[in-house]
Amino acid sequence: MKSRLADGWLQAWVTAGYLGAMATVFLLFWGFEGYGNITTPKFWAFCILSGMYVAFMAVLAAARVIFKLTKPWVDCLRHAGPAQWAAIAYAGITWASAICSPYWPDTLWGISRYEGAATITLYVAVFLLVSVYGRPGRWLLWALAGAVTLFSALCLVQLSGFNPFGLYPQGYSYLDAGKAYAGAYLGTLGNVDLVAAFFSLVIPLLFYLLLRQKDLSRFLLLVPLGLSLWAAAWMGVSAGYLGIGAGCVLAFPIAGATEKKHRAAAGALLGGALVLGLALVFFWDAGGGMLHEAHQMLHGEFDGRFGSGRVHIWQEVLQKLPGHLLLGYGPDTMLRAGLTPFTRYDAALGGTVVGHIDVAHNEYLNVLFHQGLMALAAYLAMLATLFYRWMHTAKTNTTAAALGAGTLGYCVQALFGFSMCITAPFFWLTLALLESSCKRATAPVPPQNGKNLFLPPRLPRE
Repeated sequence: MKSRLADGWLQAWVTAGYLGAMATVFLLFWGFEGYGNITTPKFWAFCILSGMYVAFMAVLAAARVIFKLTKPWVDCLRHAGPAQWAAIAYAGITWASAICSPYWPDTLWGISRYEGAATITLYVAVFLLVSVYGRPGRWLLWALAGAVTLFSALCLVQLSGFNPFGLYPQGYSYLDAGKAYAGAYLGTLGNVDLVAAFFSLVIPLLFYLLLRQKDLSRFLLLVPLGLSLWAAAWMGVSAGYLGIGAGCVLAFPIAGATEKKHRAAAGALLGGALVLGLALVFFWDAGGGMLHEAHQMLHGEFDGRFGSGRVHIWQEVLQKLPGHLLLGYGPDTMLRAGLTPFTRYDAALGGTVVGHIDVAHNEYLNVLFHQGLMALAAYLAMLATLFYRWMHTAKTNTTAAALGAGTLGYCVQALFGFSMCITAPFFWLTLALLESSCKRATAPVPPQNGKNLFLPPRLPRE
């Protein structure tokens, strides 16, 4: 037992169980109360699963000290890479922002979305632990694929007008979205923007696993990939289209092409296509929709109604920034910042819709507003470090290639999306597994469990 504790075998097993639970139980759990109150049960599910994981890992760390095996915190700090240090800095600055905020102690858990300092700390804690002990093995892939299949199937059934499990109020369905009630909700994640964020991460990940793997079993991934693409296309969230497109298409020179000459050719082709696409949008007005709004903004016309009110939200947020630029207003406090609500007349609902602003609908601007410039710098440094490592390992490591593509898709949709405890855990876990994969690609560890893919390999002794 002492040897297994010392070489990380127990920690790897616990981490494997946590990853499996998050990929299946957390994704498919909806709280049994419907969309009227899905956020709170999801939040507590995340806190319970992640809190138990962090606590158990702390117990194992304490046992290593008691048995005088190693000093785990010394080992972790000594072997921490730039991404881990940036994440630690991000969490520390978030706490400084929370404590210095005029809204303390509400910043501990957050005012409207459970995105307070405690939640962000839990994100960072699981990122640090999983990046050390996590293994993105085949068993996790198939667990995720099965859960995504069930999730996407539920979305498609709901998009067809049915209401399984009573997630919508009695007598309502997805077809009533924007008519009988404001907003739109799907699956076990709720808001369609959150569903789009999840698809932006998981669809590129599955696509590149299907593309890069060699065994015939990879074709089974066509089931979750096809269903999730169908659901994403049907629900029609523009940020989701951008995220999925970025993860699948823009990632190709890094994640898809393995030869240097192919990478260069793919990069040049994509660069040319982007320039032509921008030129087309600049010179041609589609007359309506997202392309029309992009055309107007390229010509310097920023109507607050663009992007379903996002331009108005960004303008309001930017006006408030100078007062608290360094440390922000405190995590998850925008609802009390006095921003002018977004209003629009909705003919289908027969009245004016008033949208109170509690999130920036741009994750990077959201971090800047809530936690300040220093936190945003740490957050971007973490992402930049991971993308740099992805670019240098994707050629030879299929897992890293797929995880990096999923991360890219999520980060692009985050330009128009927002972080919540319902989907953010999947992003942080993907970051952790990307860091783990890149680290092991550059310093491979010989497997010690034979061919049994259901067992996590042992860690090397420090």
